[in-house]
Amino acid sequence: MYSFALVLVGVVIVAFLFSIINFRFLAYPLIPSLNPMNNVKRLSLDGRSLFISDLHLRADRPFQYSDAIRRVLRERHVSNLFVVGDLFDSPEDSRMIAGESVGPPIGDILGVLDLPVKAFFVEGAGHHDPSSKQNAALNMAPLVYLGRCVLLDFPQMTVIAYHGYDLSAVAGAIGHGWDRFISKLSLERAWKKLAHVPDSDWVIFGHTHIPGIDVKRRVANCGGWKSIGFLVRPACTGLFLSPENDSLEIVNFAK
Repeated sequence: MYSFALVLVGVVIVAFLFSIINFRFLAYPLIPSLNPMNNVKRLSLDGRSLFISDLHLRADRPFQYSDAIRRVLRERHVSNLFVVGDLFDSPEDSRMIAGESVGPPIGDILGVLDLPVKAFFVEGAGHHDPSSKQNAALNMAPLVYLGRCVLLDFPQMTVIAYHGYDLSAVAGAIGHGWDRFISKLSLERAWKKLAHVPDSDWVIFGHTHIPGIDVKRRVANCGGWKSIGFLVRPACTGLFLSPENDSLEIVNFAK
């Protein structure tokens, strides 16, 4: 009985530690320095905006939705395009695409060339996107690097764009499975609360690859563009923000 109790205690401790490490935002109250809102950048913008994330570009595989993104940018008269993390599949892919120019330039891949669109990049997971130091050696034009987290002041609303690595830091599949099978956008809602984001502000995430909008809690997820085995299919979605209202709309680029 005593041995069983020790094993049980050990299992509980391991489960607790794994939860804190994987769902890293749970540690924000204990370690405030982890909260990216403490070092958030601020940017004032106007006009229609489009948010996409998790394109996972690969140097050995052409991105097939460039024309679709360009079409949406033109049809909806978008002024600002935001890539909310995981633009690349790996830092090596970023070096080959934006460093050695094996393929078309980033602006061409994102469909913004020759369009009056400002393009911005929010850093994603470290094993996918290059760090701020690595970015300096890459040709990311016309993308403007905004760091890990940015607060966007629009005339009609305030939006925080954050990729969401802390939603599932050890295994992103856990975050995907949680949002898909247990409770959609619940990790995003919990992050907003523990990060001390005002209720009136919107937070736009990526990372889980599950698109969605919670109008009441003002959290949303762009969705992903990568196929992973037979379980994760590309959503090919983004979020559209119009100055005519203070809400968001899901855009499906595959249609």
